[in-house]
Amino acid sequence: MEKFFWWTDEQKQLADEVEEFSRKVTPRLAEARWKQEIPQDIIKEVAKKGWFGALIPKEYGGLDLGCTGCCILVEGLGAVSGFFATTAFGGAHQIVRSGTEEQKRRWLPKIAKGELVGAIALTEPFVGSDASGLETTARREGDVYILNGKKRFVTNLGYADIYMVYARTSDKPEDIAARRHVTGFIVEKGTPGFTIEKINEVCVFDPPTLNGYLNFDNVRVPVENRIGEEGRAFVDVMMRGLNFERLILCAGLLSAIRASLTYAVYSTQRRIQFDRRTFDFESNQYRIADMIMNLKLARLMTYYSAYLVDQGLEPILEATLLKIFVAEANSKAALDAMRCMGGDGVTKFYPVESIFRNIMMNEIGAGSSDIMRRLLTRIATRYKTGLMQEELRAPRRRVHP
Repeated sequence: MEKFFWWTDEQKQLADEVEEFSRKVTPRLAEARWKQEIPQDIIKEVAKKGWFGALIPKEYGGLDLGCTGCCILVEGLGAVSGFFATTAFGGAHQIVRSGTEEQKRRWLPKIAKGELVGAIALTEPFVGSDASGLETTARREGDVYILNGKKRFVTNLGYADIYMVYARTSDKPEDIAARRHVTGFIVEKGTPGFTIEKINEVCVFDPPTLNGYLNFDNVRVPVENRIGEEGRAFVDVMMRGLNFERLILCAGLLSAIRASLTYAVYSTQRRIQFDRRTFDFESNQYRIADMIMNLKLARLMTYYSAYLVDQGLEPILEATLLKIFVAEANSKAALDAMRCMGGDGVTKFYPVESIFRNIMMNEIGAGSSDIMRRLLTRIATRYKTGLMQEELRAPRRRVHP
């Protein structure tokens, strides 16, 4: 794994450790992919190394490696990174950033040890890209909130112990207009009325990940499980969480882009057609050049954005454009690798076929590319509050005499 000069010695050492670990478990991951099973043995090894505590401060039993350390782990773990990221960071980021001291001491040490698995419950049957349009409700009655509604596309469904759930706590037009109507909660597995409605198999994820619907039927959640202030979750909790989630997803895609490039080069340097290596065909060299270019740019932007987070900044512009660029670079890399490899590219003997089946999930999950483009335009150019207003300010033009 290429290291950047601004990484700390601890982060550089982590990169070496995770790369060595990844090489060791690659055969087992390939077996899990073929068998379509969750490699619990690898997950246990990850937990033993303490890597589930990458994001968590040391006073709560974590490693406190920052966003950069989290990205290094997710990139390095490759095929198991999706499961690791959801398990390690599902709700953890929200608790670290917005939780009370009591909440941090209650949940974070167990997450760091791999004893507590998290999940995010945001999307609903009729609410997806418009995250502020939540229909799941939370009504306060004394010391509890009563939750009713449904969530879907919840990864780690049933496997998770805690769920970071977003619900509507106000129907007032002025609150909705100001985004003061969304509140976040940690809902614990086993709470009465909180059930799995159904498992939804999707055509992606190798090894597989549990995904599906949750149902809330008068679920009583104590006030002490609320994350942040009532009505303040949209900006303070949800959007910050989504920025972090997008950075982590992009870090995972770096390993996928590298795998596509690796097997495109591997195959074309060995395959002979018309008395020439297929690597020597100009069309294949163009595809490989694009993969190299996009991988280098994607890594640079991912770790620059992670660095901004570690400096206490909120890189909403960078995280948004990164999500678009890396997801689409991954899609192009998978398709180009398959074209370079020909028939070998569509067999299950190589991981490119698996990466190809994941490409649309990565262009849709954590914000579709279309929605990201819409968001990017708004946050960059919006009148008065746009993040690029000064850069885009045109000079006054006068008619020359």
